[in-house]
Amino acid sequence: MKHFKVIGVILIVFFMSVGLGWAKGDSKNQEKILAQVGKYKLTLKQFNNQIRSLPPQLQMALQRNPQLKKQLLDRWVQLTLMALEARKENFQDKPEVKKRIEDMTNALLAQHYMMENISNKAQVTDKEVRDYYNKHKSEFMQPEQVRARHILIKVPANADKKQWEKAKKKAIEVRAKLIKGESFSKLAQKYSDDPGSKARGGDLGFFSKGQMVPEFEKAAFSLKKGEISQPVKTTFGYHIIKVEAKKPARQRSFEEVQQEIRQKLLREKQRKLRDEVIAKLKKKYPVQVHEDLLNKTSVMPNDSIHKKVK
Repeated sequence: MKHFKVIGVILIVFFMSVGLGWAKGDSKNQEKILAQVGKYKLTLKQFNNQIRSLPPQLQMALQRNPQLKKQLLDRWVQLTLMALEARKENFQDKPEVKKRIEDMTNALLAQHYMMENISNKAQVTDKEVRDYYNKHKSEFMQPEQVRARHILIKVPANADKKQWEKAKKKAIEVRAKLIKGESFSKLAQKYSDDPGSKARGGDLGFFSKGQMVPEFEKAAFSLKKGEISQPVKTTFGYHIIKVEAKKPARQRSFEEVQQEIRQKLLREKQRKLRDEVIAKLKKKYPVQVHEDLLNKTSVMPNDSIHKKVK
């Protein structure tokens, strides 16, 4: 089922990200023709460009499963066949279709306009990146971190005193096994009620202050490396914590953060340019927006969505 969902997502993004890639064959184009339907041709270059336009995770899915490429090619053929027949039957003249075509054309034009007038014009220099780092070093302080494992003996919500006592007793018993030298990882896999870390032997990775509940955090940061805590009570139940490693607070170097800064400054410049462009266009073209209608308009549900699945 998961496989089919991935295929569906790739197909949607592939054909909607940059358009369907339908283009009349050019006699001057020496690219290898990957497929042809009627007067429409798809070159290998166009196909690969479409794939490169996909989000990284979808590109990885295609690399892991080359069969998906054939499915994309087959889909292009199918869509082109149906589009040819739709044109023959004058679907393009239907009011609802004309409106959709207009909307998609506007979206594509706006995308290319934005690339040329905003994205391509926003540039960040090396000096700007370095100056930002020197003026905002406090932003790039890495706080103290600990890497810990834990075993959670969970207590259900609205538990009574007896249930809390039972959970604490079990936590004490598990801790005794740890003190005797039994593997923390194996005991976590056996006893922990935390589904997120159980399979990893209770490993929570590195975390800094403010990421965990206060009681857990206080205990974890007070422990020495290799030390095992007494049962720590939180709203989830009782935790047994072991600190695996500690990292002191430190200043992240310019080399570590320069790309992060560059992207931040680039986004800011693009946002500023976009705001300027939109403001200029609003003066040029009349715009009317009636936000009060948003709360008055109700969208009727599609009946087919609410049919029971038999």
